[in-house]
Amino acid sequence: MNEVVPSIKPLPQQVADYIRDLIIHDRLKPGERIRERQIAENLNVSRTPMRDALKILAMERLVDLTPNKGAVVVRSTDAEIADMLTVYTELESLGGRLACRMATEADIMRVQHYHEVLGQAFAVEDRAGYFAANQAFHLSIIAGSRNPILIEMHGHLNIRLYRIRYLAVMRAQDWRAAAGEHGELVAALKRRDGDRLAFLLKEHLGFAWRLIGTWPPPTATAALARHQPNPVV
Repeated sequence: MNEVVPSIKPLPQQVADYIRDLIIHDRLKPGERIRERQIAENLNVSRTPMRDALKILAMERLVDLTPNKGAVVVRSTDAEIADMLTVYTELESLGGRLACRMATEADIMRVQHYHEVLGQAFAVEDRAGYFAANQAFHLSIIAGSRNPILIEMHGHLNIRLYRIRYLAVMRAQDWRAAAGEHGELVAALKRRDGDRLAFLLKEHLGFAWRLIGTWPPPTATAALARHQPNPVV
């Protein structure tokens, strides 16, 4: 990429989008110093939008800004990731519960569409395509909640956890089990069974928990244990 593609977004936001993509796809790694001058030259932008972009990413907790030392990609500990996943899991579960009450038929059709795209990517073992569709699938469920505060909070954590979830899919030896769970999620949404979908979403996010060696999630309760999911076929 030699220059920023024209967009209605302000230039600092475009630059932030570019750097964020490098971080969440693990091309800029945790603890790595961001080479501001090199990126500015690659994008053909001045240092001012570059600095403003880094401030945006610092607010998203993706980079640390240190006076006289520049910007470094945030290195989250397993404990910090676990704390974020705890909240993210609850937001995802709540979003599913609300979507069963508030989603329009168009919302549900959108979720179904991304489920089909997921299946197509899985069939040809396209992990990058699968992950992109997986993101769209889950964000579509949250959008169906029609709750702007929930959507905003979920979106913020989604950005911070994107990398760990991306690596979970890219590195997992066997992702068939996680891939096969989406059909149950869609079925629960179509039935508008909020309790069932809320539980299944928590179980589904165990894929990310297992990656950092924190399974079962600390949010598991005896009440949830009564709603054991049916075997996935």
